[in-house]
Amino acid sequence: MSTETSAAIDKESEFLLTSPPTATAMSVTKRNGTTELVDLNKIVRAVQRCCEGLHAVDPMRVATRTISGLYNGATTQELDELSIRTSALLIGEEPEYGRLAARLLANFIAKEVSGQEIHAFSQSVGRGHEVGLINARLLEFVQINARKLNDAIDPSLDLHFDYFGLRTLYDRYLLRHPHTRKVIETPQQFFLRIASALSEDVPETLALYKRMATWITCRPARRCSTPAPRMSSCPRASCWIRRRIRWSRSTPSTAISPSSPSSAAASASATAACVRVVR
Repeated sequence: MSTETSAAIDKESEFLLTSPPTATAMSVTKRNGTTELVDLNKIVRAVQRCCEGLHAVDPMRVATRTISGLYNGATTQELDELSIRTSALLIGEEPEYGRLAARLLANFIAKEVSGQEIHAFSQSVGRGHEVGLINARLLEFVQINARKLNDAIDPSLDLHFDYFGLRTLYDRYLLRHPHTRKVIETPQQFFLRIASALSEDVPETLALYKRMATWITCRPARRCSTPAPRMSSCPRASCWIRRRIRWSRSTPSTAISPSSPSSAAASASATAACVRVVR
């Protein structure tokens, strides 16, 4: 082998061992404050996991736009928000991107809540009571029935959300810590909190939770478990809802037996009708 050939091979090897300046050399800051090197595959996988059943969306289109917004020192929260905004901007081209944006936002909310060491419905209610957002009656009810209520949470119901509905819920109706302004409950914990505040026993609570979480009829009852409870943003609607709830519990058709499943279902059905959005 000639000297020139050997020198050319050495130069080529030296070039291959020198990593070009790419995003893999960047670091990101996680929610707990630690830093780690960027893994582009994690960004792609995070988007792909939310695309199950959404055949009209292109996960790589969202992922590549998110990756293009990378910079050294970016936070994982910023990247998640960029993925959500990117998906939302594509709704005009394909409506299914609204479902993708909603799923990404649901994951974002779950991380925000769990980052405060809130991993169960009873913990969410307990935290709310600590900071003065939850009344004592609801706290006692949840503590007594914590196991049944915690097991009732069904995160898969978040898949029913479209983006603008979940964004409104996140921005305006989920309880927030008064100092950090972070939400202290997930959407499903929100629905179960409202159901618990409007019900008198666990069967009625669970029946109402399923109806509310499926129908997404949450707006007027958002403050019914707070220290100053109110069924609606509108005082007149609040009074109307209270009258309807009292009527549903006193009517002969629902007075079969307080503990019977049929009575609980009937009461929940009547109560659910009272918490629909009042325009």
